[in-house]
Amino acid sequence: MGLGWTRVATKETYYALSTPMGVSATATIRISGPRAIDIVSKITKKPLVFFKHRVSNILFIFNKNNSLIDRSVVTCFEKPSSYTGENMVEIHSHGNPTIVRNIFNCLSTFGLRVANPGEFTKTAYINKKIDLVQAEAVFNLINSRSTGGVDISLNNLGGSLSKRLLLIQKSLIYSLSLVEYELDITETDNLKNTQAQVMSSLAETIQNTKKLIKTHSTAKVINDGLRVVIVGRPNVGKSTLFNALLQYDRSIVTSDPGTTRDVIEAPRTISGFSVVVVDTAGLRNTKNKAEIAGVKKTEDEIHSADMIISVVDSTHTKAVIDTPKTTPTILVYNKKDLLSKEQIKTTSNNNIDIFISAKTKDGIKEFLDLIEKNIELNLQPREAFYITSKRQEDVLVSINKSLTKLSKRGVFELEIFAFEIKSAIDQFDWLLGKTTPDEVLDSVFSNFCVGK
Repeated sequence: MGLGWTRVATKETYYALSTPMGVSATATIRISGPRAIDIVSKITKKPLVFFKHRVSNILFIFNKNNSLIDRSVVTCFEKPSSYTGENMVEIHSHGNPTIVRNIFNCLSTFGLRVANPGEFTKTAYINKKIDLVQAEAVFNLINSRSTGGVDISLNNLGGSLSKRLLLIQKSLIYSLSLVEYELDITETDNLKNTQAQVMSSLAETIQNTKKLIKTHSTAKVINDGLRVVIVGRPNVGKSTLFNALLQYDRSIVTSDPGTTRDVIEAPRTISGFSVVVVDTAGLRNTKNKAEIAGVKKTEDEIHSADMIISVVDSTHTKAVIDTPKTTPTILVYNKKDLLSKEQIKTTSNNNIDIFISAKTKDGIKEFLDLIEKNIELNLQPREAFYITSKRQEDVLVSINKSLTKLSKRGVFELEIFAFEIKSAIDQFDWLLGKTTPDEVLDSVFSNFCVGK
């Protein structure tokens, strides 16, 4: 039996391409809103009763002039059991851009509009299918550059982080109930006991929020990857090493000093970690304006790097480049192929991390292992929960600061404790999206692709 769809014409119905534009085997077009099933009935020339929830059919699609557009797989989803919580349709057409455009034109002639960025997920959030933390997980899941990032996003999308945040909030609600009970009674015999329980609960909450805050930098690295910057004097072999790491020739390599005058970067994966490798201009004093600009860019890259590869020509062993002490740095002596075993032994000291030959690739495998080890050492310990957005970090930092300040008050003033704890509880609602200003929502969803 059909689902007994009814024709409706309230609220807007919108559509978007959910797969990348271009030639492919198939393309997926999403339609969401009250008229979704009505429209698919019209463009396929099938009665409303034909369509069943979550049942796929191979159907012909026609425009308003009854011209055939395509033969596609059409799946309907009845509200509220859909991604958005509204009636939804997915049309899986052939992946020819002309066919996609023709379907778009057809939908527009029936009064549908193109979706705004993130509108499908925003609607899911508004219809309480997901909370705001899960919505941000959708964005990260699509954009993550590593397996670890995908795992974190899937975990958050499944609600694990949200449940953790709700548990912390629940602990605060319990503390508030204790304080408000003391406010409501006249006896004070139990005040010291209440104070001890509340302060213990606050200390635990402060510790839990602090732990979550620390996971943000790790999650950012796992999701977005590290920026690994290669620096050194001219002609130490930076560009050759850059090409060796990428396993193809990306930078121009010559024997002339100052060949690289701009920042060149390329992505690659090292043992499951997404890495952006950056080749830079050689650092030296020069009067050449183009080279001066290149040196300035190199200095900027040094200060924004997640990891630095400091390269030295082992045949000349000039002064090592100064790098920030807070940035993990690997000191590499290059041109090993030009040294004898005795020279390597003589040159070696405790500060050198590895000898390599970028030209012959000798030591490159060991060098990659060293990069991997440094990445793992400088990441926070693996946690069960990660916060993945600056918004989440900002809210938790605000909560942590206010509760830390409250816990350090010398006097247990019930009214002040009740007010501050209630404010922290409200911020958890803001974090999860239960009470969030429109401008915050617009900021979150504006970064999404249109089809999500």
